[in-house]
Amino acid sequence: MTDQTDHSRRNFLYVAAGGLGAVAGAATAVPFLGSMLPAADTLAAATTEFDVATVAVGQMVVITWQGKPVFVTHRTPELLAQLDGQDDQLKDPNSESIEAVSAEWMKTAEQRKTRSIKPEYLIAIASCTHLGCIPLYKPSKGRTEWGDSVPSDWQGGWHCPCHNSLYDLSARVVKGSPAPDNLHVMPYKYTGDTTVVIG
Repeated sequence: MTDQTDHSRRNFLYVAAGGLGAVAGAATAVPFLGSMLPAADTLAAATTEFDVATVAVGQMVVITWQGKPVFVTHRTPELLAQLDGQDDQLKDPNSESIEAVSAEWMKTAEQRKTRSIKPEYLIAIASCTHLGCIPLYKPSKGRTEWGDSVPSDWQGGWHCPCHNSLYDLSARVVKGSPAPDNLHVMPYKYTGDTTVVIG
């Protein structure tokens, strides 16, 4: 009888110790997992609202979305015309790499060329896809004012001076650039004629 009682007590102690261990593990894991969640200020910045009409024609501004710099460019008809006939110079002219997932709005051939919902307004993350530098906006053609760092037949766009990556006026990467991908575009939508919500 004593042997059986000791056996029952031992089993009870095993179960109780296992249960306490599970509770202690959960109590440790909950704060650890909670620390991996985004901070409240990050969640609040999950979207950014911006009025693109505040960008002068032909100009570019930099805004912030989720702590990242974002280019908002107001392209003229002349700048948009410079996009034609460049496909053979681009690594991903149809924006088929990352945008297929991140920008569901990019459905038509025109949207893939301009990489925008409204052709005149380009919104792209301001980070070179090579090493994350911020490229410089150089909408003028050729190298007349930029020296030998850009080819004479380049139609203008963005130039990353760190390692000479070039992007066209739709932020599509030019062949021969160390950058592997186009500047990234993100999900966004228009909530008014000129008001966009990014994210």
